Formats: sequence, structure tokens, C-alpha cells
Amino acid sequence: MQSVCDRRCPWCGQPLALVWVHGHGQCVRCGTNLEECCRGETAEVAPASARAPVTAVSRAAERG
Repeated sequence: MQSVCDRRCPWCGQPLALVWVHGHGQCVRCGTNLEECCRGETAEVAPASARAPVTAVSRAAERG
């Protein structure tokens, strides 16, 4: 495994420096997407019975 300092962009060969744009990491020099924004992660949603019910009071609190 290469150390972080020795990592290079596989497309342009420059030392790897990423910039994060809209959730994905791309090479600063050539702009190639190197870190995908979603690698198969999924959200875990609590079952409806575990969520707090939405009431008029909670809606009013959200509006401020």
C-alpha cells in the first residue's frame, strides 16, 4: 500500500489532491472523479412505530 504522500492520480499522474464537489472527490489538476459520492451506502430509516408522531404542536415548533 502506498503512503498518503506517494499517492498519485491514476489519470494525470500528479500527486493526489482532491477537491470535493457536490459530494464526490475529484483530482484538483485534471478533474477526474476519484471518490464517488455514493458507494452503495443506504439510509437506515426507523420503523414508523419508533418515530415521533407529527402533530400541530410539532409543526408549529418547526415553523418557529
